[in-house]
Amino acid sequence: MDTNQVINDKNGKPSSKRISGIILISVGLVFLLSIGISSIFKVIADPQTALSVGQTIIGLGGALIGVGVFESIGNQNNG
Repeated sequence: MDTNQVINDKNGKPSSKRISGIILISVGLVFLLSIGISSIFKVIADPQTALSVGQTIIGLGGALIGVGVFESIGNQNNG
């Protein structure tokens, strides 16, 4: 699959919601990975709170991507 097909909308322009969503999911995954490593070495006092923050970041990224997909589906039905 071509990366531009994922990022671009139906007009061929980059979708800011999809780009932001992909960035948020990537940041969230890196954050969760760092939390996992830190909790193994017991650097973080409360890893559960940090874990929920990472999950929230990933959820926000997924929501932005979902909004972009639903908008493109709505535009196809109206257009």
